[in-house]
Amino acid sequence: TTIDPGVQTSTPPTTMTLRPTLAPQPPPIPPGTYTISSGNRTCIKAVMGLQLMAQNTQKKQMEYMSVNPNTTQTSGSCGKVQAELNLTFCGGFINFTFVKQEPVYYVSEIETSLQLSSDGMLYFAAINEKLFTTKLGNS
Repeated sequence: TTIDPGVQTSTPPTTMTLRPTLAPQPPPIPPGTYTISSGNRTCIKAVMGLQLMAQNTQKKQMEYMSVNPNTTQTSGSCGKVQAELNLTFCGGFINFTFVKQEPVYYVSEIETSLQLSSDGMLYFAAINEKLFTTKLGNS
């Protein structure tokens, strides 16, 4: 018996996604390197993977979105006492505020916003605490 392979056609994938869609399970977290400099002096270098979690109230479950470092824009500022790292990606942002307080430095605030196409919800969170405290010269 012979099988006629027929004619195969394919439709090109649509790549126009306006907002990210959260996954029901945590996807792999790709690490990225995010740097803020003033002149030739680096004040922030963060090597990290970022994942956002949101409680979907309609589905009554946690959903996850990993931030893709290859499509994330980095901005910020360097100051003597405070520095900012702002990461903007499709559908949202994460902002970190770093504070230098002799003999340590730490993250004093993390602010994030995420708007999803899957449910049209806008998620926003802010944490104002001393986080990731370390001695100057360490990471």
